[in-house]
Amino acid sequence: MTLSTSLRTYSLFSGSWIPALLLGATLGLLLFRFYRTRADSSLPPSPPKHWFWGNKDIVSQPYRFVPLGTELKDALGDIITTTTPFGTFITLNSVELATELLEKHASVTANRPRNTMIQDLLGWSEAVGFREHDEWHKKQRRILASALHPTAARSYESQHLDSTLELLRRISHDQRSFQKHISDVIGNFILRLAYGYTPGQDDTLLATVHSAFSYLAKASAQYFPVNDFPILKYIPAWFPGGDFQKFGREGRQSRDLYANGLFEMVFEQVRNGGAEHPSYASQLLESKGGANITDTDMELIKWTAASFFTGGSTTTVGLIWSFILMVSLHPETAKLARAEIDAVVGRERVPELKDREKLPYMEALLQEVMRLCPVAPLGLPHTATEDIQLGGYRIPKNATINPNIWAMLRDSKHYSSPNSFDPSRYLKSVPDPDPRKYIFGFGRRVCPGLHVANNTTWIICAGILSVFDLQPGPELLARVEQLGGRDSRQMYKLFKPYLVYDPLPFSCNFVPRDQAAVELLANSTL
Repeated sequence: MTLSTSLRTYSLFSGSWIPALLLGATLGLLLFRFYRTRADSSLPPSPPKHWFWGNKDIVSQPYRFVPLGTELKDALGDIITTTTPFGTFITLNSVELATELLEKHASVTANRPRNTMIQDLLGWSEAVGFREHDEWHKKQRRILASALHPTAARSYESQHLDSTLELLRRISHDQRSFQKHISDVIGNFILRLAYGYTPGQDDTLLATVHSAFSYLAKASAQYFPVNDFPILKYIPAWFPGGDFQKFGREGRQSRDLYANGLFEMVFEQVRNGGAEHPSYASQLLESKGGANITDTDMELIKWTAASFFTGGSTTTVGLIWSFILMVSLHPETAKLARAEIDAVVGRERVPELKDREKLPYMEALLQEVMRLCPVAPLGLPHTATEDIQLGGYRIPKNATINPNIWAMLRDSKHYSSPNSFDPSRYLKSVPDPDPRKYIFGFGRRVCPGLHVANNTTWIICAGILSVFDLQPGPELLARVEQLGGRDSRQMYKLFKPYLVYDPLPFSCNFVPRDQAAVELLANSTL
């Protein structure tokens, strides 16, 4: 008699089916564990894991890029597997492996993992950063490249200079709010570039934009069960556990006001004879027929314009905040950079992009900030669309792939004394690798606005140094000492444990260097 025949002889009403059910469940569990173990043997090495939850303790850990790039890297190597009941995660700790998997296999690693909260509930599925890598995404990247390539990026020099002077004046009048000033000025620049819109003081539209992206940031940082169980997106907000629907609805409203509202404003101007201020959106609308534009082209322009803020605001703002933090803690580097700026530029104006090649130490200083403070320590995740063989291991289809940029930029094979803040490492006869090769992403997901972001960051940081002496507040100094000093590996705790590596709020005094700096601020005009 077979097992299946025996099981059919039990009466469902006698209760004698219960042992059979338990037996079947046990056999199923054993088969599951056997299959999982067998499947895992072809994957890259993994830390010890719970029989069911896997490595959920690591995957959900704040700052997980640190253990993955230090003790786990020492124990397991440069490629590590972590699992949960809901997915497999591959962490790449070396530039070489990231290049191999995300560049050479770019055609099958360019997708993004599915995020139901961000893509469906908040409505960002069409944004360039979150769109799946299909023909539409390729069109989006091509059209962005036409406006953001290196030559085009240089054409925005006058806008960069205006933004720098505006920021310096704002800080001189109210230095306590320097982080808000930086965020607002960068936001103003991006809105002018994308839509030709110049926000006013305490502008409600700019506040709406910031609101939309605050929801996006929270969705990237928080755990939502709907991401693991997408069917939950259909439950109403009043249902127990459905409070995430309210978050999604409010965030989508902010997104609609931003992405749709600004685009419709520009489209209305074009239909009525021309935009008041030329912009990315207006120029493309006019080139595609103006009022006679197709729905397809209109959607393409709308979502690529909306994506300017998605990457530009987070990347650039975070880098400038990090620059102020790190340079205030290393005044000897600020002194060298100022001496170079004074010798090349003088004291009657701030540095401009035309001066950049003549200021190698300033360049190196910014590079070192980018190395130790990468804006996305684990990069933005990729996902594999098919099984891939890498170094004798199998990268399974649908695995989430994280390039551990934080670990790559502290790799002692490439960077001597990797925890030390040392801009001179880029001025040697054989310089250390430029971190800009990695912090903006890999493969077909490299940030399309990297050249504009790079120029914006440089001119603002150089302008700040040329005018102000940066002095860290006593609370910051006490916290750094508590962490073991400014070259301690524990310095990561000065930053938020989110996808984007922004500094936690910190105090810094912006002291005009001398009377020449005061006069420069007073005499500069937009």
